Amino acid sequence: MLERKVINRYIKRLTFQYLIIGAISAAVFLYLIPQHYFSLLPLVFIYFYLLNYFAYFILIKTHKLPTIRFSKYFMLLTFIKFFGSLIFVVLYIIFARNTLIPFLVIFIILYFHSLFQLVREFQHFLSEKNSK
Repeated sequence: MLERKVINRYIKRLTFQYLIIGAISAAVFLYLIPQHYFSLLPLVFIYFYLLNYFAYFILIKTHKLPTIRFSKYFMLLTFIKFFGSLIFVVLYIIFARNTLIPFLVIFIILYFHSLFQLVREFQHFLSEKNSK
């Protein structure tokens, strides 16, 4: 039951954060650099939103495992996240080369945001769990 509450709370935070980042991105592209807007921008946000959700879900579901098994899941998750993102970037480069720079800027920002957010939220979860 605790896991469900934690995941629901994470979804709310994640949604809020991505709405804020999306609004800032929309304002920048609409008012400051409209010539660099690319139509696949919402797809990048959806990709990272789902990636973060599934990564956090897997971490929460596997946190009770022994350290060795948890480490294997964590490394597999990191591998999938990295190579999935690499494939996403390569496909974008192949099919939409004309908007590459704005895509890469947004992609890199969201990639590192997702890494730091996932670690921060999982550490918060563990410290909350240990304090009880």
